[in-house]
Amino acid sequence: MPKSVSIPISLIVTVFNRADYLPLTLDSILTQTSPDFELLIWDDGSTDNSLAIAQDYAHRDSRIRVIAAPHQGIAPSLKGAIASTTFPYLG
Repeated sequence: MPKSVSIPISLIVTVFNRADYLPLTLDSILTQTSPDFELLIWDDGSTDNSLAIAQDYAHRDSRIRVIAAPHQGIAPSLKGAIASTTFPYLG
């Protein structure tokens, strides 16, 4: 039986004032079976507790990085997040 190969992937979550949904989102990502990923959380200038939640998860799991940026909107946030990833594939 051939051995499965794990391909590293960069996962991106952009967030702006979604503290109510962020823990559920991050818990779902962290329960995935493939461990070979980085999770980049791009906080787009949230004024709620989103950034603190993201930073708490990053302190607990070394695969998570958080970037806090001023509010720019979805397109510039995605562009910045993609440019900040390190793995060859995106999710």
